[in-house]
Amino acid sequence: MQHFQRKTWKDILVRGVAAAIASSVAAGHALACVSTTELKADQIRFLDMQLRVAALQCRNRGTGFPGLYNAFVLTHRSKIQDSRAPVESYLTRLSIGSMDHYTTRQANLISFESTQVHDFCHSAMLAATFAIELHNPLDGMDLLPVAYKAPKVTCADADTALIRSRSGPAHLR
Repeated sequence: MQHFQRKTWKDILVRGVAAAIASSVAAGHALACVSTTELKADQIRFLDMQLRVAALQCRNRGTGFPGLYNAFVLTHRSKIQDSRAPVESYLTRLSIGSMDHYTTRQANLISFESTQVHDFCHSAMLAATFAIELHNPLDGMDLLPVAYKAPKVTCADADTALIRSRSGPAHLR
């Protein structure tokens, strides 16, 4: 009987340690990935940045783009402002850098990739026009001339919420 009790206590101890390790690994994964809320916030920041870059690049082409960008910002100001904290949260948690560094890197990437897009200004103008009209500007992500690339460390639930660019036409609600 004594041998049985030692084995049981040892088994309980081993199982407890294994459960603690598994829980720690799961918690570590959750800390090391971008949640659905953070992903959507990142997409809002990307949309805003792409339209901002377009407003600068297309300002002298007779498109009226700066005014269009201002209308987008006025329409979706609260969503743009609300997106800052979740993005800062994952940048800090994943030690990616400051928001200023991230924003600058994103603007440079969009600016560079826009040179590879035929008629970038026209495409961005159409995307901005739809984004202004949409209740949720993320419904127009597939219209952006430079495709959104999600952070490499998205959580499983964020993967299902990812609005993939070029998945089909946006629709008005």
